[in-house]
Amino acid sequence: MAKVYFIDMHMSSRENISSKIKKLFYKLEINSIINEKDFVAIKTHFGEYGNIAYLPPAIIRAFVDCVKDLKANPFITDANTLYRGSRSNAIDHLKNAEMNGFSIFSCGAPVIIADGLRGNDFKEIPASGKWYSSVKVASAIHDADAMIVVSHVKGHELYGFGGAIKNITMGCAPPSMKQSLHSDLKPKVKQALCTSCGACIKRCPAFAISFDDNKKAFIDSNKCFGCGECTVICIYNAIPVVWKTDATALFERTGEYVNAFMQLKKNKIAFFNFIMNVSPECDCCYWNDTPIVPNIGILASTDPIAIDRASVDLINKAMPLPGSRIAGKDESKDNISALYPVPWKYLFAYAASLGAGDEEYELIEI
Repeated sequence: MAKVYFIDMHMSSRENISSKIKKLFYKLEINSIINEKDFVAIKTHFGEYGNIAYLPPAIIRAFVDCVKDLKANPFITDANTLYRGSRSNAIDHLKNAEMNGFSIFSCGAPVIIADGLRGNDFKEIPASGKWYSSVKVASAIHDADAMIVVSHVKGHELYGFGGAIKNITMGCAPPSMKQSLHSDLKPKVKQALCTSCGACIKRCPAFAISFDDNKKAFIDSNKCFGCGECTVICIYNAIPVVWKTDATALFERTGEYVNAFMQLKKNKIAFFNFIMNVSPECDCCYWNDTPIVPNIGILASTDPIAIDRASVDLINKAMPLPGSRIAGKDESKDNISALYPVPWKYLFAYAASLGAGDEEYELIEI
């Protein structure tokens, strides 16, 4: 049974968020993971410009300071996106990071885009399962001696939720690998709901969407490779998720990626999940809606499955916030299922069956 450490979000003059992070950091005995002079990747999400739900730089600075205390060499990192937002290449990505407050001056460590200028700097590692014999990992993350994965827990249109598992799968994969992970998805436009705003056309990395003769969005299925960004960007629900089979293919691919990644970073990786500002959509969106539950706390573990399962369990036990997307939800549904009707439990089960981690956990409050 994996250990997951938990600390709440109550702050005072005696204890602020930086001191709570430090307490969790040393409770996890990270000195056994990080050696002196190690290059340590602190994996986070810089937030799409316009979104303010992402974890702020002050939180990342606390991790940088802890790593420096161990006389190691931290850097802050993320990989380029598949969609055409403000983080699809290293130049725009670095500009975006700086606009959102992430720099060597604010965080105390350099910001490095892990998969290079155009997202084609990666290494392949062996994988096992029904989908992959190898997977791609962004080079700077692959080459780091140790890794701290700092995740903002939130909702996600395809996974149901986003946490540590998504952060090391979609977050550490170069765009070509992201495309492969998503490839079972083929969205279609509900033209009655389309307002002809054009947001999906601007976002599509495959240039597969255009206006038809009625000035409604149309997706060319021959060009579409199923990244799902049009579904994310459409605020009118005009492009619902349509799976060629069902969502389990995405979850299985993700589980295989996580398992391969954990073998790569075995005994050299730690996870921290922040259940705060739990927005309904991913931080890849250039907006964030009202949080669905109150701020709950910070979790730490060396097991990506256990920490995500504990995070989801805590969210599902919480009372939905008034005015949020799930306010007044059907009582028969948990909070994640009320937000998105996807079989989120299968991701944990499949990843655990491969040996990537453990669904069973002991929650230790400190």
